[in-house]
Amino acid sequence: MKPTCNLEEVLDLQSLPLKSQAEIVITRFDEPLEWTRGFEHLCTVYNKGATFQYKGQVIDVPNHGVGCETILRHICERYDTLADVTLFCQATLCDRADQPMYPLTQYMKCPIDSVFGNKEELCDVPKSRYLFRSGVHPSVGDKTFGEWRKAVGLPYKPAYEFWVKGDWISVGAKRIRKRPLEFYKNLYALCEFQRGILVEECWFLERSFYSIFS
Repeated sequence: MKPTCNLEEVLDLQSLPLKSQAEIVITRFDEPLEWTRGFEHLCTVYNKGATFQYKGQVIDVPNHGVGCETILRHICERYDTLADVTLFCQATLCDRADQPMYPLTQYMKCPIDSVFGNKEELCDVPKSRYLFRSGVHPSVGDKTFGEWRKAVGLPYKPAYEFWVKGDWISVGAKRIRKRPLEFYKNLYALCEFQRGILVEECWFLERSFYSIFS
């Protein structure tokens, strides 16, 4: 099936696994989570907004770094206890035509040693910057995308890499652990998320996660 922005098709969960088998990690600010009804037990919500009532697990965290910070935080804190497969996602599904998704069942079936998402070829030039939104903090050291990738140990190869817009990405535990915990901790520290909600490194990471996990 092709990726779609039809929420009903995306929410077609044919069977419910155990949370140890498949976990849905959600970054939330103030968005409603009705779409998780019936499988809240699979969800871990990193809540960056006001306290709210929810049947699944909720972890209150500072409102820094949007979903990219959540991905690295979860890996750093759960490295040894990751579910077999983890789907990282935002709290609102199918709200952008340029970020279609596959049915959740397909993300849940990602092999433990693989990565799955609606990938596209990454063709951004190494000199790219992502300061087009107000309030974005420039990268630490005012680095370009290519300079940042080199600094974190991931030399950029334009047109030879892929990315998943919006980070709707499912990753197996074995694939995550192909890199040591210290790699993720160092990457988290280098981003200095505490500078604000939006830091330019978020755009760098969005274009790098597929390569990090590949």
